[in-house]
Amino acid sequence: MQFRELSLSEIQEGYSLLLTLRPELTPETFDHFIASQYPKDYRPIGAYERGNLRIYAGVSIRENLELGRHLIVDDFIAMETYEHLTLEMVDYLNDYAKMHKCISIIIWGKQRGLSINDLRGFRPKRDGFIKIL
Repeated sequence: MQFRELSLSEIQEGYSLLLTLRPELTPETFDHFIASQYPKDYRPIGAYERGNLRIYAGVSIRENLELGRHLIVDDFIAMETYEHLTLEMVDYLNDYAKMHKCISIIIWGKQRGLSINDLRGFRPKRDGFIKIL
């Protein structure tokens, strides 16, 4: 499994997988969102196997007084037959957050294929889960 940020040319693969989580998302809305948010405020991250996108996570890095610098996972989708690999993606997101000097990770919003067993070290927080790094 290879984990990496999606390039601008790979974002359409992410959109296809994101549609399974957000079926109401139109191509125009997605394109507008990416044009205004990527890469500064929204970063698509993928897990690839044999060159095919299997897991997608849309993340952002934020900073506030309560949590300091933190990574937010806004979207998390695993293809149905690849849900057994979500723990590896969560581990990668932990490393990604550390690489970007985040002190915590928040997973909230919609997810598909992510189970409570994949969230070891996380605790409930408001509408999601948080892990201090």
